[in-house]
Amino acid sequence: MKDTRHKDGEGYTMPVVVRARSFYLYDRYGVRYIDFFQNHGRAILGHRPEMMQRAIKSTVDRGLVSEYPSVFSGRLEKLLAQLFPGYLAFRIYSDSHVIADIARKVSPDAKAIYDPACPVLENSCKVSYWRPYLEVGGADSVLLFPILPFPGSFIPQVVCIKDQALADELPLSDCVSPLLLDLLIKATASLIHEMKSEESVVKRMDNPLKGLFETRGPYGITNLDDIRYREFYHEALKLRVVLPPTADIPFIIPGIYSKGDISEFLRLSAQYATTMVI
Repeated sequence: MKDTRHKDGEGYTMPVVVRARSFYLYDRYGVRYIDFFQNHGRAILGHRPEMMQRAIKSTVDRGLVSEYPSVFSGRLEKLLAQLFPGYLAFRIYSDSHVIADIARKVSPDAKAIYDPACPVLENSCKVSYWRPYLEVGGADSVLLFPILPFPGSFIPQVVCIKDQALADELPLSDCVSPLLLDLLIKATASLIHEMKSEESVVKRMDNPLKGLFETRGPYGITNLDDIRYREFYHEALKLRVVLPPTADIPFIIPGIYSKGDISEFLRLSAQYATTMVI
């Protein structure tokens, strides 16, 4: 079979994707892969949700693309208040790099922002990410950076703030393109709907890799070292499974898959498993 992988300067290879739908990726030869990476979790609702296509057409038709003030920021904040009732203020920034500066302001000694999909930290954490289907941060988290579903890395960065005094210190929200805000609104509303569905939640929490790797809900970490993970990654790719590029990024169980999609991958995972979760 022809080589369908792309290699960059760091040696990371994956299929050259020409089409994506649901939790499947298709290369230029028509080979289908199932996605356990999901663009760092931004594609947790799939790669081509219908509401996104409608929102793009509707908002662009009204000419709402430029970064001018709009009603969309207020609509998004109302949805965020539903998702995160324990947080009293929200900011929306156009530059995702702002989170590092904000995190250092709250916790100068923090080496990293806590990711609930990764091993639990023994120390309290004032700054954390939030991932769908997992609990909202830690008890001490005064800042939350939600990883929300969105079709690309150009997503506006949402910051949830628990303390009013801290909110007063942080910059006001940026003027973000209404198009991007509308896409995020549609995605967030769909996520809220999905998380209210008992059937959807049960399916997401039924992680087939539980007992092989360290898992939390639909997420997991292999705990393999870099060399071993690289081997695992390439073996999985041969089985048409796309994993995160590095071992420190959590894998995510697709929302839709068949037993045939992952049966060989589960056998491969059992060979590489190093941690048993009870």
